[in-house]
Amino acid sequence: MMKSKTLALTNGIVGLAGGILMLFGPFFSTGAALSDVASSTGASQTTGLAAFLTIVKIAILVLGIVGAVYYRGTDFTGTAPHVLLIVGGAVALVPFLGWAGGIVAIVGGALYLAKLKNFKADQAA
Repeated sequence: MMKSKTLALTNGIVGLAGGILMLFGPFFSTGAALSDVASSTGASQTTGLAAFLTIVKIAILVLGIVGAVYYRGTDFTGTAPHVLLIVGGAVALVPFLGWAGGIVAIVGGALYLAKLKNFKADQAA
């Protein structure tokens, strides 16, 4: 049962942290674009940031799917955290809706962390 608690903790942390990154992603992208314009080195910071944000969005989507499959038929979590992570990751992949997906992912991650109390220490054996 310890593996399932670790998965819930991972989903919660990635949902919260990734959601916050996606929420502020447009500001980071604007700053990176302005930095690219201001520098004459030819290095593109915007491309690296966009790739990182896309990886975060896909990770949230995949963790939501893995959680939904892993916790199917158990009483540890409800269906809401999985669905919110899946919807948050999918909505964030739509251009210009990363901030909306970030809000949904934050709620899903918070629900995962709130469900950690359902994993008792005596279930670890």
